Amino acid sequence: MDTEKQEKTEVKVHFLSIDRSTGAPIVVLKEKESETNRILLIWIGESEAAAIQMHLENIEFPRPMTHDLLKTVIETLDANVTDVCVNAVEQTDERWTFYAHLTVNVNGNQTIQVDCRPSDAIALAIRCEVPIYVAEEVIEGHGFSEQELGTAQKDDTKDVLENLDDDTLKQFTV
Repeated sequence: MDTEKQEKTEVKVHFLSIDRSTGAPIVVLKEKESETNRILLIWIGESEAAAIQMHLENIEFPRPMTHDLLKTVIETLDANVTDVCVNAVEQTDERWTFYAHLTVNVNGNQTIQVDCRPSDAIALAIRCEVPIYVAEEVIEGHGFSEQELGTAQKDDTKDVLENLDDDTLKQFTV
């Protein structure tokens, strides 16, 4: 798949929550500046969820966390992250696995894409203050509009949203 020509939609981190049925953290991405207001749920690891949430809440640590270190290394090498994209999804066993990449500009004249997990891409994107995109085919196939919540079930997404842990639900307006 040629990710350079792939149609994509800009999203923002809407909020983080916990799936009560599994205990797994979920990052909820929502389209930016859109009439459809599609959202995409991605289950992520606890440490990545903590890294995202801590940065969104402006919690600073005396020593760099992993994503802060990665940002510093990239910048030290005269490069910068220009954007990140959740670019693919595939079904493995009974679950969906999402894929992402970072787009990095090196020395101002070379652009490379680096494969990564969506959770790491998101954690780095918010630190670098760069756009987060989702490939149109990914959000079309696995996202849903807010209007669909009350009317239709798409896979198990509606059930998951109804089971989000209200005590840990964090709203963000990033």
